[in-house]
Amino acid sequence: MAERQTDFWSNNPCGADGSLAEVIRQRFQIDFWLPNELQSFPADRKKYLEVGCGQGIDSLVLCSRLAEDSQYTAIDFSSESIKRAAGHLEEAMQSMDIRVIPTYATGNALALDFADNEFDFVYSMGVLHHTPDPQQAINEIHRVLGEGGQAIIYLYRRNSLKVGVAKFLRLLQAVTDKVFFQDRLFYKLMNRRKSKLFGSMFLECFGVPWMAWYSERELKKMFENFASIDISPYGFNLPRPWNRDVSGFNRHGLFYKISVTK
Repeated sequence: MAERQTDFWSNNPCGADGSLAEVIRQRFQIDFWLPNELQSFPADRKKYLEVGCGQGIDSLVLCSRLAEDSQYTAIDFSSESIKRAAGHLEEAMQSMDIRVIPTYATGNALALDFADNEFDFVYSMGVLHHTPDPQQAINEIHRVLGEGGQAIIYLYRRNSLKVGVAKFLRLLQAVTDKVFFQDRLFYKLMNRRKSKLFGSMFLECFGVPWMAWYSERELKKMFENFASIDISPYGFNLPRPWNRDVSGFNRHGLFYKISVTK
């Protein structure tokens, strides 16, 4: 399974392929509410960590507004994603006001290579539900977060339209693989083609080894070691080309936004 995980994310870095402008356009076409959300994050902390940075687009937005004496570290399981993130940073330095230069590195969410209590703020967007042990990833975030530190994490919401579609597609593939004695047949037939509108969504459904989704009750249990926890449904199940300047809060949303303090 671990080999399949590495294979999938190395061949399919999260998001579109292409230039920085193309990747940004596709990123915020799907999650059009996210730029406003990122702008609401605290900008006065000293040490930030992003777990699962993909091609680094969110980190560029955040690093354009942080205090100049802050430090921002972004890790991803995919070495190809980290390579692309570093390339996008070089391009962004010419076109964006990057106040803090992020440090990109490969890393494992289940075994963060950082000291206890090292960070003041941790961010993870749609990543931990693709790990083999999300609870261990949450425990690791708790470990590296300092006392009074804050984390904002987005995980798939069980009763959302998009998760329902993913469940159906993954079941369909499991049945087809069993009938034809194959491994991820639909994923192979798609030839790793990304959709300009949906990005790697369908590839995720068919190709990623692990995909989990949660109820609010389950999340309260998973985050019980934190001093405070707030859980809200966020995001949209389909891209919307209109009225983009909106809050991400949506009671039918794709994600749960989990805001915790240690």
